[in-house]
Amino acid sequence: MIRSFRRHLLDRFVLRPSRNGLEYAPKERILSTEDGITDEYFLQHCPSQVNAVRQGPPKELLILKFPGTAGRAERASDWPAALLPEVTTTICTWNAPGYGRSSGRATLKNIADRSSRFLTRLTEELPRPVPKIWLVGNSLGCATATYLASERVVPIDGLMLRNPPPLIETVKRVARRYPMGHLTDAIAESVPAEMNLSLTAPRTNVPTVMLQSGHDDLVPPALQREVLDSLPGPKRLVVMDGLDHDGIATEEHEDEI
Repeated sequence: MIRSFRRHLLDRFVLRPSRNGLEYAPKERILSTEDGITDEYFLQHCPSQVNAVRQGPPKELLILKFPGTAGRAERASDWPAALLPEVTTTICTWNAPGYGRSSGRATLKNIADRSSRFLTRLTEELPRPVPKIWLVGNSLGCATATYLASERVVPIDGLMLRNPPPLIETVKRVARRYPMGHLTDAIAESVPAEMNLSLTAPRTNVPTVMLQSGHDDLVPPALQREVLDSLPGPKRLVVMDGLDHDGIATEEHEDEI
């Protein structure tokens, strides 16, 4: 009972769900309902820019994107497709429960459970052979992407994490900006194991690129580095100098990315 109450408070602290209508063109909206549960996601197809006749059939890649705590799939861009001109890319961005028209309550536990179900169903519907799959997370979405990679629900070929937050340490740090903030420690420690990067990252043996905003005040580089150090697979850190937590990568960063 106490843990449930703490998790309820944590969800209120961390998540910023919304359901208002948003423009999403040129993406395609998909509503998938099974057993009374609806998942909303958006697709954007980015064909290869390389001459297929001259170079042979284009490589194919499915990129699944998971937005941050206040993010919506409708606002997702086609990044990083432009960095992969030789690849035919499909960008698929998912709205977590409580966001957009995805059913259910917005809770950290629901995000983990439903993301696994969503990934399984999505890959079952893909044509065979299944293309390579990358998972891309932004901020809180990194916890979702890393959990899915660690669970090995389906084979994952790559992981890209942007400013990943170890939630317990991040919540404690933000709370301490306020009087009596230390009283929230027990609430922070109620993070579900599935969304705890300190637990899931060590089980994720997937090639990973971590994008780190050099001036991130919400999730400082030292905390992000803890996540990077715990990843056992091949990994590369890209520091994006001059950006804060929500900053947008510029052309100056793209060569390194």
